[in-house]
Amino acid sequence: MSRLLAAAVLALACAASAAASDGILLLAHGGDPAWNAEIEKLRVAVSSAEPAALALGMADPGTLQAGVEALEAQGVTRMAVVPLFVNSRSEVMDQTRYALGLTDKPSEVMRAAAERMKGMKMPPGMAHHRMNMFSLKQVKLKAGTSVVLAQALDDSPFVSRVLLERAKALSRAPAKETVILVAHGPVDDAAVAAWDKDLAAHADRIVTDGGFRAAKTALLRDDAAPEVRAKSVAALRALIAAASKDGGRALVVPVLIARGGIEDKIPRDLAGLDYAWSGDALLPHAGFDRWVLDRAEEALSPR
Repeated sequence: MSRLLAAAVLALACAASAAASDGILLLAHGGDPAWNAEIEKLRVAVSSAEPAALALGMADPGTLQAGVEALEAQGVTRMAVVPLFVNSRSEVMDQTRYALGLTDKPSEVMRAAAERMKGMKMPPGMAHHRMNMFSLKQVKLKAGTSVVLAQALDDSPFVSRVLLERAKALSRAPAKETVILVAHGPVDDAAVAAWDKDLAAHADRIVTDGGFRAAKTALLRDDAAPEVRAKSVAALRALIAAASKDGGRALVVPVLIARGGIEDKIPRDLAGLDYAWSGDALLPHAGFDRWVLDRAEEALSPR
């Protein structure tokens, strides 16, 4: 074998070895058995391309540690942690960075909320509620293992396409309809601008690609102080009332990963208003495995 050919074979072998060392830790909030099974299906789909593990909960150091160890057991040394969260600018993402050892400061927003919630009994199915997950524990990695946190859904064009599908399913006459995107929103006032910016990107694409009269956005601020949430609900109701004037119609589309959260509250908050609603969340939807793989690749790429 010539030296040139031997070098090429060695390079290919090294590349294959490096590729085999990469893996994906998928993050998602925990829920009922049906939801957890749906996320497990996504993990299985992702694992057909890269080793993948799942950590349920909102920055739960226990499930994060178990996920890291599962990947390490498969020989993974470079992990892309991909969050199935709506926005990267949130207290949950801040706490996740801390839990993974990517920052030395935990989320003070989550710490304060956890203090407020001490002694409160959580409703069934809310065991993984975001404000119940504050901890000072951090994940322990084996020597030689590295982790990087990928972006959340943010302003991904893929998410815009899913939201457009949800809006079209409710639509009868796009030119007379206003799509209103409703997201959970952060507790921290300082994070609102980032959420608004990413939702506005989705709204712009929906109008351009769907031919709707308009698209608006709203944050429910569901975990914020009661007066903050009440103000957010009032603003959402005003958007729907305005969209319904002059023969118009409001299509309310939740920007949520899955059912089992605020989509049950929204119809109660909007009682008495005329609007179209299905409550369908982003998942399940074909293509999320590709989105996860793309996010992981972006995170692991040299900068």
